[in-house]
Formats: sequence, C-alpha cells, structure tokens
Amino acid sequence: MKKLVLALIALGAIVAVASPAFAEIKLNGYYRLQGQAQSFTAVEDTETMFDNRLRLKMTDTLNDYISVVYYGEVDTPWGMTSKGGVGGGGQVAADGVNVETKNAYVNFKLPDTSWSVTTGVQGWGASGFEYLVIADDMAGLNAAGDLGPVKVDFMYSKFNEGVKTTWDDVDFYGLNLGMKAGDTVGLKAFLGYKDDNAAQNTDMFVGLNGDVKIADIGLEAFVLYKSLVADDGTGAVDEEGSAWVADLKGKMKMPFGNMKAHFAYFSADDDATDKNTFDPAYGAYEYASDNLMIFLTDVYYNNGGQGGLAIKDAAYEGYGLMLLTVSGDVKMGNDMYAKYGAGYFAAVDNTTNNEVATTKSKDLGFEVDAMIGKKFAEKYDLSLRGAYAVAGDFYKVGTDSPDDMFKVVAMLNVGF
Repeated sequence: MKKLVLALIALGAIVAVASPAFAEIKLNGYYRLQGQAQSFTAVEDTETMFDNRLRLKMTDTLNDYISVVYYGEVDTPWGMTSKGGVGGGGQVAADGVNVETKNAYVNFKLPDTSWSVTTGVQGWGASGFEYLVIADDMAGLNAAGDLGPVKVDFMYSKFNEGVKTTWDDVDFYGLNLGMKAGDTVGLKAFLGYKDDNAAQNTDMFVGLNGDVKIADIGLEAFVLYKSLVADDGTGAVDEEGSAWVADLKGKMKMPFGNMKAHFAYFSADDDATDKNTFDPAYGAYEYASDNLMIFLTDVYYNNGGQGGLAIKDAAYEGYGLMLLTVSGDVKMGNDMYAKYGAGYFAAVDNTTNNEVATTKSKDLGFEVDAMIGKKFAEKYDLSLRGAYAVAGDFYKVGTDSPDDMFKVVAMLNVGF
C-alpha cells in the first residue's frame, strides 16, 4: 500500500507539472474497511472476511470547459490475492497487481450553453427507477443539457464489441428526461434500448416517475415496463414477452430524523409461451436505499455479499415480487447517528413459466436491520450494523426448513 500511495503522489506531481498553469487538480474518493460475518441461504457455513477498498478519483480541470477524469479502485481484502491473481494483494508481502479502472473520460462543456459531452468509461444509470434497468460504469458517449424546462441526459454505450469483423456487438441506448414545477412537483421519464446482435434479441424499457413534496411529506411513484423480442434470423419471431414494475414510496421528516415507507410490485411470468420476466439491461445496485442488507442491496458492500436476494431470486427469475419496507435514520448528538430498516418479501407466484421451477411457498421471509455509528475528527467514521432475516418456505428444499440468515459488519469509512 505504501508503494501505491507513493506512486499516486508521483503521478499527481507529474500531471501537475505537465498541466497548464491555470489547471485545477482535485483528488477525492473514500477508504473503506469492513470486518464482516454473514450467512445466507445459499451458504452452508458462516463466511467471515476483512474487506479493504480504496477509491481515488482525480479530476484535472484544464479550463472552464474541459476536464479529464481518472477514477481508480484498489481492493485488498486481508489475506486474499489480487483479483487478477497477480501478486499477494492483501496477503503477506502484498505487492499485488490490483489497480482497477472504473472511469476514464473527458468532459467538454459547450461554451454559452447548458450542454456537455462526456466520452470514455463513465458511470451512468436510469435516474429515479431504483437502479433497476441499468446502473454501472460503461464505455460510451453521454450528452446532457436543457431543452427549455426539460433536462435531457442521453447515453450510448457499447457493452460488448464481440468480433470486430462481425456484426455481433451489444449496444445500449438510454435517455433520461426530467422537469420540475417549482419545488413541489417533479417528473422523470426513461427510455432504454438494448440491442444484442449476437443473441439476435432486443430489450426495450419505458419508465415514468412522479414525485410530490408538501411541507415535510414527500410521495414518489414510478412504473417501469420492459418488452423483449428475440428473432432467430429466419424472419419469424423466436421469443417475445413483457413485464412491469410498480413502485410507491412515502417519506416524512420527523423531529428525531427521517422515515420512509416503501412498496413495490414485480409482475410474474405465468405464460409458458413467452418470457414475461423483468430482468435488467445491466443491473448492479438495485434497491440500495432501504437500509437492508440481505433481501435488498447492502448500500456499503464492496467485495462481500451484496444481498439483493429478493430481487435476484424472485423478481429476476420470473416468480414476481411484492415487497414492503420501513426504514429511516435517527438524529443523535456528539456526531453519532443511527439507521434502521425492516421489510417483508413475497413472490407473486411460486412457479415460473412452464412450471419447471416450483417453490414450496410464495413467502420469501422478513428482515430487520440496525446501524449505529460515530464520526471522529469529522471524517473518521466508525459504525456497526447488523441484519437478521427469517427465511420463508420459498427457500424450502424437500422437508428441510430453510435456515435463517444474518449479516454483521463493523466498518471504518473515510470519505475525502
């Protein structure tokens, strides 16, 4: 790690000397260490690990219009090799080859306009739809700006080039639209199109989001529709299908903190002739804001278990999903804070299409979570969080009832 820090300092010094005199270089990111123990249904024994991550984002602002960004990640879980298997990584003697590139792009602000163009590897997602369609880093071109009162955000990405001499690539086109009526009403729309030339199928996503804020109460809802068309090239449609999601959440500011109630419904695939399953173009961070770690995504996960079992095991597998959660945070003095979450999860149907996969029940189970933390010297954030989930008979195999699940994490988080 010492060698890495020295190398980054040297790199920053070189860039500073080479950049124009008016350039501004900014370095930000976070360091995160997590000692965790977890046991999910798919894991027979308790897993334990120390998860270690450093992310560094360097932005070189050349002038008022142009900035160059490199965003790197170094994962060194204690006692484990580098991801590429080169060097020790987090093992004794270290010296792992483990610097990963998350972003590498140039942003250009068009003079005298609200528009900007970003080219390269960058983060992008479907805004306002719980990261269901897409949310990740990708290579492509992004154009964003205002058309009157409407904010426009367009993305083209090549997911996979395939063979360069063959038309077998995977392309993605995404469009976020947003507008506000004062400070109380907001509207968002999303259009997504994934063209998989190798598999000869296309996914189309259409979503609409609306939110209203009145005093200390906010309501937000969205609907999201997906259609699939797969063509084997003979001229006849080989496979088609559609699925949808409805989501509603209410938020309230309270004297002791904030509270949120959240309901979502994913349609089930109950037609043997179609593929009526809602799965994403490239999902990576679904439902991470409900303070849950097992059935929904753990917002702080690095290399350990992401969670998200309800989405992956039910919604994306054609069983459909209904979820109801309550979550929030509690204000405390002396730089201390607390968060909580609870949720119940059930499949819409306990069979997928063709009834080849039948579960014992629609009941996935329920989960409760709590977190408490304290900041020292404003940045040194220490916390402890835990989750316990009672697994329902959806996970029952034969006559054996499923084991309950848990996750406990002690975390040091330093943002800069």
